[in-house]
Amino acid sequence: MSCPYCGFEVDTDGTCSRCGRAESSISLSGWRPDPTARYEGRYYTAGRPTNRVRNGKDESSDPVGGRMLPDYVELPASRSSIRSTWITTGAVTVIIVMAAAMAWGLLVAHRRPPPPPETGYLAALRDSGLMKEFNSDANAIAHGHQVCRRLEDGEPQQGLPADKIAVDTFCPHFAQGFRVLDTVKVPGIFVLSDSVGAGGIVVDGSACTGASGYSDIGPNTDVTVKNGKGEILTTTALGQGTGDSAECRFSFAFPVTEGEDLYVVSVGRRGEFRYSFDQLRSHGVQVHLGT
Repeated sequence: MSCPYCGFEVDTDGTCSRCGRAESSISLSGWRPDPTARYEGRYYTAGRPTNRVRNGKDESSDPVGGRMLPDYVELPASRSSIRSTWITTGAVTVIIVMAAAMAWGLLVAHRRPPPPPETGYLAALRDSGLMKEFNSDANAIAHGHQVCRRLEDGEPQQGLPADKIAVDTFCPHFAQGFRVLDTVKVPGIFVLSDSVGAGGIVVDGSACTGASGYSDIGPNTDVTVKNGKGEILTTTALGQGTGDSAECRFSFAFPVTEGEDLYVVSVGRRGEFRYSFDQLRSHGVQVHLGT
């Protein structure tokens, strides 16, 4: 006896090795070997072949192969297929939305106005450790604009490192040729002499100080540095005196920046001493008083 579906021989109980029983109960539904051999299995419902097929656990639809079989019936997509379709559609939608959001973000960022120059100026001062030279952000910004105004008025293209940052930010047309001035720490020594023993020096252990006509000379005596215009550039004071009754030495130091024609150093009321920047940088300050 041959199978009415595929022509293969059937067993004595009427079962085909490819299609199953030739006459099955109408209630029999499930997976059977695919008579078309296109897939491993084909789903039957009420004994009729359908378009649902599978290879292992991977299910799909094969209406072409199903139409090759008698009593073929086409079933709608399974719930798992619908769920997979929705998942795929949702994933694609999410990707599209994310891509659109990224494109919008880039577009907005491109159209966003740049920050004001003051923001970059303050950041540059902080990064270079120069912000400590100013009392506040407002003070630093005011100084930066003042530097540019001075250059617009014809003053020399030179200044401190903070001035260079201001020029680069607020008036870059002056940046070329702008010279950053050098700042040095100048050492100083004030020597008080009393070789005749007139009592001009008082000694207390290893410390000494001026006395009698030199009583204004001692620790904390003011040291003032001015430019040629009389403007005060910096101030400091004498340190502790060391020596004996014949000679007492006081040390001091101060920072000074090049750019002035003249530097005038005064110690208390003991006169003024004039130096160039190169003299201060090379030799410092040495003042002698007494006999």
